[in-house]
Amino acid sequence: MINLKKLVYQYKYLKLDLDELKEQHTKLTSEFEEEFSDILKRDGNIEKEIPQPKKNKESKHADESVKDIYKKAAKQLHPDKGGNEEEFKELNDRYKSNDLLGVIDVAVDNKIDFDYKESDVDLMNNSIESVKEQIEDYKNKLAYVWKFGSPFQRGQVIATLGQHLGKPITPDDLTDKQKKKLGLDLENK
Repeated sequence: MINLKKLVYQYKYLKLDLDELKEQHTKLTSEFEEEFSDILKRDGNIEKEIPQPKKNKESKHADESVKDIYKKAAKQLHPDKGGNEEEFKELNDRYKSNDLLGVIDVAVDNKIDFDYKESDVDLMNNSIESVKEQIEDYKNKLAYVWKFGSPFQRGQVIATLGQHLGKPITPDDLTDKQKKKLGLDLENK
């Protein structure tokens, strides 16, 4: 049981980190689009979403444990049984994404008793790895790298943006602020 508590707390911490990154992403994307609006407008692509690689998610449930714990929690959290609609929706989302630790987290928060097997620890670790991957995905988005990356990484953002636009972005296309972020020497002009 002690390992379960550790996993649940690790999961909760990572989910908080992910939620923070999601909020930050909205702001960073807006700042990024504003900073590059001249380049994007020039090429008529301001409305286009810059593609991000997507990963395929399995929709099948790998183990009966997810289903069993979900059913116990769903019985108590269902709005028709007096449960909270938001918690029930969260439970469903976690179940559909085969997030065993997410389902357990909801059950623990609502003091719902459940059984799990030692073999379920692998599924719990998969839940943690999935959240870590989502965090990493947000940290690899162009707006995040542009804000927090090294000059080299920011150069890669410029190259990726240029590829997306179908035309390389040259230093002449950039503002002094952007050049400074790239570590370009402004005095040698």
